[in-house]
Amino acid sequence: MSKYLLLRFALVLLLFCLPASASSNLLIFNRPADTPQARYVIDLLKMAYKEIGYEVHIIDFNHQSALIAANNGILDGQLGRIADVKDDYPNLLKVDFPLFDFNLVLLKNCQHCRYKELKSLAIQSSYPAAQSYIDKHPFGGDVIKVRNITAQLNLLTQKRVEGTILLDFMLKTKHPDFNQAAFHKEVLMPMQSFHFVHKRHEVLIPKLTRALQKLQEEGKVHFLKSKYNLTEF
Repeated sequence: MSKYLLLRFALVLLLFCLPASASSNLLIFNRPADTPQARYVIDLLKMAYKEIGYEVHIIDFNHQSALIAANNGILDGQLGRIADVKDDYPNLLKVDFPLFDFNLVLLKNCQHCRYKELKSLAIQSSYPAAQSYIDKHPFGGDVIKVRNITAQLNLLTQKRVEGTILLDFMLKTKHPDFNQAAFHKEVLMPMQSFHFVHKRHEVLIPKLTRALQKLQEEGKVHFLKSKYNLTEF
């Protein structure tokens, strides 16, 4: 039995373990890395789905394979991803409501060298933002893919790479004491995060979009951003 069939079977067992009173209108998503942005997105989407009669259940799932699992229908989608994931994961459909903004940043060991002049870069394999940027802005050096931001920063500080591409909010949350002043920081581009659902839930997209717009009009989106101190908004 393939690993994806095993995962689907495990999720079915999980559903049977839920309380009998649980709604049949239940969608399952993986738990994202714990950041203020992730907490905000979870709260917001739970509210939006409740508006249309659905319940959201968050499970612990290997983050490295979450996008593949969502594209294969094992998960019901992704809570928050950049718009470009649709290019590599065509079964995921975007809900056209920006959840939050962030910056893709480049930390470099050299102050005056430009992105294209770097000989090596470290990126995080489970976040498509950096790879998406590289695909659109060709890079001739070595690209080293690692599993987490700590490994990225270790490679940079040990000068095993000349630069690393990061999500600014992940850097701030996971390594708030990292000495960014020791490196040259360049904002590569602003980006936005969107909610995605598997194509079998396409009928929910207009309803969910209206629910999110309603929450925004009612000030609940602003309330949640303030709750999690997302001051960049």
